[in-house]
Amino acid sequence: MIKQHIKQAVQLLKENRLVSCISIIGTALSIAMVMVVVLLFQIQLSGYYPEYNRDRMLYIQGTEATSKNGTDTNRGGMSAEVVRECFYSLKTPEKVTAIYSENLPISLPNKRLFKEYNVKYTDDGFWSIFNFRFITGKPFEKADFLSGIPKAVITDQTARELFGTTDVLGKNIVINFINYSITGVVKEVSRAARDSYAEAWIPYTTKDQLMNLQYADGISGGFNICILAKHSKDFASIRTELKQQTARYNEGKQLYKVGFAENPISRLDIAMGSEGFRKVDYKDFILETGSLVLFMLLVPALNLIGVTQASIQRRKSEVGLRKAFGATYSKLVSQILYENLVITLLGGALGLLFSFGLLNISKDFLLENNTMINSDMLFQPGTFVATLFFVLLMNFLSAGIPALRIAKQPIVEALKGNE
Repeated sequence: MIKQHIKQAVQLLKENRLVSCISIIGTALSIAMVMVVVLLFQIQLSGYYPEYNRDRMLYIQGTEATSKNGTDTNRGGMSAEVVRECFYSLKTPEKVTAIYSENLPISLPNKRLFKEYNVKYTDDGFWSIFNFRFITGKPFEKADFLSGIPKAVITDQTARELFGTTDVLGKNIVINFINYSITGVVKEVSRAARDSYAEAWIPYTTKDQLMNLQYADGISGGFNICILAKHSKDFASIRTELKQQTARYNEGKQLYKVGFAENPISRLDIAMGSEGFRKVDYKDFILETGSLVLFMLLVPALNLIGVTQASIQRRKSEVGLRKAFGATYSKLVSQILYENLVITLLGGALGLLFSFGLLNISKDFLLENNTMINSDMLFQPGTFVATLFFVLLMNFLSAGIPALRIAKQPIVEALKGNE
């Protein structure tokens, strides 16, 4: 029966090509706009190179240093001391890394260059949390980090710009008047992977200002933290242990105490718009985003109702004849929905393609400038599941009302057709 409905729908598409094209394009544009919203959320939430483990990650985005008499509060990053005492000492996580980013000119020895690159100061644990694809070489090691040895990992794009090749192992670059020896070259990272993104990575122990940057009783500094849990079920345990470590650390402080506001936050929190000092409630996010998506679907659906209604009106006598031969109310409604589903599926497939193009065209507006979008970000299972869901919803919104109206008509009135 379903196969017959589909064949009939294809035949109707051929008979009413103009109306069919309008319906398909209208559906495609609606699905495309909705899918751009979905893809932006997916880019923030899903795992892709090199942040494949986002589902197991927690983030500390800033700290609060509050005076114990309550008269002064400093918000910002944390010092190396807080990193060491409150985070490196955690036992529950699989790995912890501290990161600090800065735009700095990278030069070659005896050659002054002025282009700035994004440089990430971090530790050896960084390479265990994020899964980089090394074209050649390897990351700097724990001994390099602890000893403050100037080693660097750069991207293939950075290597080509500086040397004209990716065969650069052992060569030197100059960052902040320090010669760094290149130990590895990795595949370029998209800016959308904000926590791992950089054009060069170096040990933060090579920068004295970072190691000695301590305001508010040694609490405030420049670092943020990424925590990799062994399993997402450990998030609650990690938060509990962090509170214990924080309380222990604060006992030794005389003037200030450290706090982490809404931190640690998960990847889902970040995707919903949360930050370290402001957390978005699940209900508020669903209400706001759901209303936007429904509006994007409802407006074109209301326009398509008229097109669908006109198409069904021409077939009133056919509907009346089927009712006279015993077709039930549910069978008539399902027939119309199945037939309209062909249009919405075609529109949905076209809309998904439109959304990829639209996102690429407007990425500098919707994301950070010069953000690279790759297939890992777009082609996720959730993308196709979401598309199918919105196609079915669009089908119900646009064909459901006409189907219900025509199926309720008396047999005699339906048999008269348009008379």
